[in-house]
Amino acid sequence: MRLPMADMIADYGSDVHQILGKQMDGPTEFNQLEIDRGDLTRIIRATAEDPNAYKIIHGSQSVVIGEGLARFQAEDFRKGDVDLEAWVSQSASVLGHLDGVRGDVIYDLGQAEKDANNWKRMVNYHVVGGLLTPIPIAGDGIQRAVDWGLNGSVNEENAKVDAATRNNMINHYDEGRRQLYGTLRMVANARGLSDEELDASPGWYEDVLQKAAERDYRSGMGDADGAMGR
Repeated sequence: MRLPMADMIADYGSDVHQILGKQMDGPTEFNQLEIDRGDLTRIIRATAEDPNAYKIIHGSQSVVIGEGLARFQAEDFRKGDVDLEAWVSQSASVLGHLDGVRGDVIYDLGQAEKDANNWKRMVNYHVVGGLLTPIPIAGDGIQRAVDWGLNGSVNEENAKVDAATRNNMINHYDEGRRQLYGTLRMVANARGLSDEELDASPGWYEDVLQKAAERDYRSGMGDADGAMGR
């Protein structure tokens, strides 16, 4: 079910971009959709349980963002073009929402693995400990030793899961930011702007566009977290 749902969401890419990128007070411009941003975020969250479904949705938004940036010319990147700033802000919010959703999936996968470790520990305790309890005198002490050993083992395994989950989430968010900045810079370079020109400060690109991108990317992630109850 998740892949067909992802295909449907991707088919309405421009509407999704408006809903996640703007504070809509009415229907979308393209297909007159009236879906609450929080509801859409939760639908995408359920779909994103399948990483391939998430890629479909993310890919469709990458196309929408790239096509939107393609309409701007070199001077728009050099000077204060408010339409470009608005598009960058909206696109950053969209990517922030999507990365926030996928980050929540990564976190829950880590929690599920820890729950599995805890379940195995409980089963082992009852199976192994239950066999030892009837042993006179030594049984209770041995069972406590087994319990201590199993706790130590599960804590170690859960610590590994926590570390892996943190690394996965860090890599995920880093990749999201790199994509955002990379797409913006790629289009600017294609319009003839050098990296030196883009990095000049004070400058429209360095101090306005990139700051807007970072601000709204983080805002989108925070909004996604709120929609998912985190």
